[in-house]
Amino acid sequence: MKKLAVIISSILLSSTAAAADSYNSISNLSYKDSDNNDTVAVDSIYYLAPKKTLGPLDQFEYINKQTNVYGSYADDDASDITAVGGEYFFNQFVIGAEYENLDFGSHAEQYKLTGGYFFNPNLLAKVTLVENKDGDDYALFDLAYNHMLNSTDYIGVTLTADDDFDYRSVAAKYFIDLQQGNYLTVEGTFDSLDNSEDQWDVETNYYFSKATSVFANYNKQDTYSFGAQHFINKNIGLKVGYENNADDSDNDAYFANMRFQF
Repeated sequence: MKKLAVIISSILLSSTAAAADSYNSISNLSYKDSDNNDTVAVDSIYYLAPKKTLGPLDQFEYINKQTNVYGSYADDDASDITAVGGEYFFNQFVIGAEYENLDFGSHAEQYKLTGGYFFNPNLLAKVTLVENKDGDDYALFDLAYNHMLNSTDYIGVTLTADDDFDYRSVAAKYFIDLQQGNYLTVEGTFDSLDNSEDQWDVETNYYFSKATSVFANYNKQDTYSFGAQHFINKNIGLKVGYENNADDSDNDAYFANMRFQF
């Protein structure tokens, strides 16, 4: 009986340790110090129902399905940007709205209205109507697909295009549980715009545990960055990094981000 009790106790402790954390709010406070420009930014999102992590404290399901409201503000030497919005999910539908104000000496305002439909829990189609107060209006079409490889690992892909098909974008993400508390993500984007050079970006994160990770990023402009993130506890995380350009070594920057999850 004692051996059986020990086995049961071990199973229960293991299950508790592996249980996913969940959060209703996620907020970030960041600062970037560069030779040409310094940036301060803050953003926050609140979910009406808890979002469960996939293991790492900053990793969640690829396609969000939780009703939310959010806001953000970013200020640098040349401009400041304010945005507020939200999404409402009901049955197989989602609607969203966003307002953005850009101040770069003169004001530019933008309004977005989004409607989406889940063909199944892993396939979402969305249409976003964008109205620019002092510019051209347009529409964006998104198709997001999440392919589960097993109970934890997935490949997520999002296709985006505008109504004239002048702009095309592909974003993809691979998440894998390496077991023994280690995880890996690889994600990238490819953007194509008529009469402009194609752009791409790739990033990877390796998790030593659900709280501690390192990351690296590289893009078409030969700008690279790397750094580390550590959650002091399940609610507060600190991320620091360094950025530079392979063609211009004088263009270096340091950045830090405090993350709050409750």
